[in-house]
Amino acid sequence: MWKPVDEITARWRPEEGEGLEHLVLRATPSGYSVRSNVIGPSFAVSYAIDLDKTWRVLGFTVDSVDGRIREYRSIAPGRWEDGQGNKLPVFDGCIDIDLSFTCFTNSLPVRRTEFAQGQARDFAMLWMPSDTLDPFVDGQRYTCREPSRRFRYEATDGTFEAEVTFDEYGLVTDYPGLFRRVP
Repeated sequence: MWKPVDEITARWRPEEGEGLEHLVLRATPSGYSVRSNVIGPSFAVSYAIDLDKTWRVLGFTVDSVDGRIREYRSIAPGRWEDGQGNKLPVFDGCIDIDLSFTCFTNSLPVRRTEFAQGQARDFAMLWMPSDTLDPFVDGQRYTCREPSRRFRYEATDGTFEAEVTFDEYGLVTDYPGLFRRVP
């Protein structure tokens, strides 16, 4: 079982190349607020995510230093619209998001969903790459290796997999090949 969160500050570095993420996660009366800055080898972004009490994404904004801004709201579980209120049926069924420049979003499906040891669950994700910031649907599978601690992450198309370790709050501590938590 995950520990409750009041306020946590976390930092991650990429395992290859230069970069740093600084994130603050705070409990709010209606859920949680996530605010983060990420500097990578060829980009820098700030992002904000608002979550309900179950860790379901209510909305998020990504603001790149080059002036690109992306804003999305979940108008109902698995239903999305952009910042101008345009409905986005291409993302119907996507409850969670995965922002490629952070490992924080790997926390969303594992915190939001109950898993028994050995249980695998598939998710349709609203996935955003760091280069274009133009999201698309991505299939992902999480298999619980150790409850509330370690999960096997797989792209459902078979192109990537990793054993991801989480702390007692559900935040990534180690994502081999991609990110590592730093003090």
